[in-house]
Amino acid sequence: MIKDAMATLALAFVPCPKLTLPLPAERIAHVWKVDLEEARDPILSPDEQTRAQTMRHSEKQRHFIRARSALRLILAKYTGLSPADIPLATATEGKPHLDLAHAPHFNLTHAHGKALVAVARVPVGIDLEFPRPVRQLDQLVADYFSSAEARDWASLDEEDRARAFLGAWTRKEAFLKATGEGIAGGLHRFDVSLLPDEEARLKAIDGDVQAAASWTLHAFTPFENAQAAICLAAPNMSLLGFTL
Repeated sequence: MIKDAMATLALAFVPCPKLTLPLPAERIAHVWKVDLEEARDPILSPDEQTRAQTMRHSEKQRHFIRARSALRLILAKYTGLSPADIPLATATEGKPHLDLAHAPHFNLTHAHGKALVAVARVPVGIDLEFPRPVRQLDQLVADYFSSAEARDWASLDEEDRARAFLGAWTRKEAFLKATGEGIAGGLHRFDVSLLPDEEARLKAIDGDVQAAASWTLHAFTPFENAQAAICLAAPNMSLLGFTL
């Protein structure tokens, strides 16, 4: 039995008490982890408030409010603006961005009361998953994985496939969030590493290995039992972890 279905990066998270931070260095991305069960004063735009009010599920609403408030607190550290004045905008494809000149790229993900925020000088995507029942794994792999990924996944023991599936899913989601395409961009169009003890990486895009080499993909465990992945539009990127 595979102890950890996928090799992961050991990423330490340190508190960041500073009011302001410089932008991440050229080859470094910052990853923030946030506990959404921790009470925070809400900091939302009118549009965000309207969106929150339409959420009928109280827990989903609470986590949305705290995730967006945390995002604003984090981005304020890099921009010097008040969290309430952070000019969040949404691209045509649906990816949020900062409507500022020379602004950092960022991405947010949250699940099970936890959140991650990635900040970098290059386009970035981040995804977080916790263990959960997934029905019809064989069909999902056939529908959304590349043929190479499907072969690797089928080579695993039955008891390891669910965890490997979620791990691969975070990597694929992180890439599509970095491109801004989302799932509509085609999960089967590119290959990510999947086998046990294989370092996280983007292996090919539309069959092009060289295109994949211009990206960085890391997998890591920010919370107990969680699987996370970050993808960046530049090679050889390193990570620094902070706790809000």
